[in-house]
Amino acid sequence: MTKSYPGTSHFTIRSNEIDYRGLATMPALVGYMQEAAWENTRDLGISMYDLLERGFTWVLQRMRVKMFRYPKHGESILVETWASGRERVFLHRDFRVYTSDKELLGQATSVWLVMDVVKRQLVSVPDFIMEVEVVPGQEPLPFAKGKLPQLQDVQHTQRMPVRWHDIDLNRHVTNTRYLQWILDTLPTETLEKHLRQVDIIYKAESILGDTVLSEVGIGEAESILLHKLTSQGTGKELVQAKTEWCWSTIND
Repeated sequence: MTKSYPGTSHFTIRSNEIDYRGLATMPALVGYMQEAAWENTRDLGISMYDLLERGFTWVLQRMRVKMFRYPKHGESILVETWASGRERVFLHRDFRVYTSDKELLGQATSVWLVMDVVKRQLVSVPDFIMEVEVVPGQEPLPFAKGKLPQLQDVQHTQRMPVRWHDIDLNRHVTNTRYLQWILDTLPTETLEKHLRQVDIIYKAESILGDTVLSEVGIGEAESILLHKLTSQGTGKELVQAKTEWCWSTIND
């Protein structure tokens, strides 16, 4: 039985991954986390490529990210990731993002499922994945559980056509693009604030040629926004999310 130990990946923040402040964007940081997860699963023999050879693939079901400080352009970061547990068909994976001198910048929890790439249906976790023994290197972060509040009062909307460069190996919209779209729907005065936390649930897939409707409104407090993405082609709700913002910079 293979043991699942934590992995550490090294990255440097690039110029095309920063905002006007010179800080890494949330989609860029989530992309680094997923790249670190890819490297860790590759070492365990259960990467997406390994699954695709057997007719399966990984699907991200939920991710909650909390940032304490955003790294700057040119700054080196370390992303630690580890399989943190299993719950029926749900496989949990945690992340911590550090500077090169181990300052904790942010952390995240995520939930993954396995999909049959031909039937486009979720399946029970295959035996070859179950055979990888989970050995968490750190205390698991609290799982992101429960429902998110429903968006009631829509304040901003935008339509996003699904184009070629939005599609990933699974031939559907990549999950970081959904995150980018919910943020792109926001007005400038909101984006000038600082995104402290995002909790995003992925419910359905969208494919090339579809158009996605992005909607956003205020949640239970002025600092909290609720988001929803819907497929204009199928009418299915694709994504539900909650973001938390603050005026004072979390980099101070």
